[in-house]
Amino acid sequence: NSLLPWDIEGFNSLAELAIMASHLDAVGAAHRSERGLAVGMGDDVRSRYVFDSAALVASAPADWEILQLHVSNRQVVLELGQLYLRHGLLWHEWEPSCFSAGAYLINRKGAVSILSRYRPDGMDIDLTGVHAVGKLVADHLLYRRNRCYTATIPYFFNDIALRSTHAPQRDDTHHRPGAMGVESVMRHIESRAAGGHGSPSPGPYPFALRALW
Repeated sequence: NSLLPWDIEGFNSLAELAIMASHLDAVGAAHRSERGLAVGMGDDVRSRYVFDSAALVASAPADWEILQLHVSNRQVVLELGQLYLRHGLLWHEWEPSCFSAGAYLINRKGAVSILSRYRPDGMDIDLTGVHAVGKLVADHLLYRRNRCYTATIPYFFNDIALRSTHAPQRDDTHHRPGAMGVESVMRHIESRAAGGHGSPSPGPYPFALRALW
């Protein structure tokens, strides 16, 4: 069951509401597992590397609750990449233009914060505390009220061979352009890392343990 703040179904499709519910289900499962960290990932998101998660987490700001590891907004992907390439910054405070709940890390504090706000009884979804009329997306529920930082380095990208099942119109406006932006930034970072300049860890890509292909 869901407690809605306004006629949200006039803005969101049932599929979009189901996606938000699935993220809350995943956060709940992570919390019940009693593990310190959990990864949330969409089934259309890919990576070229296996990463050192301990080193990645250690590089994040100390007060983090969620780390966003995937962005589908091409312009933002390019701007974040420049923050790393020009200034060596690894993390940037999350902003609404950082679209995507495709891949993220969440710690127990972040999980407790989300569940206490949006699933206080452990069962029903309560969105009455959302004071933003219009289309509601999982990004808002996950990142807006938590200490969330976005990776400046692209670690994941949309698999453009797959079509979105709930928002196919975004394939051409977000997913494909975003994946192309990631490809561009990754090429620059790989070239730089191969030269041994400015990489926070040894190897072909920052925090990479090995390539997947």
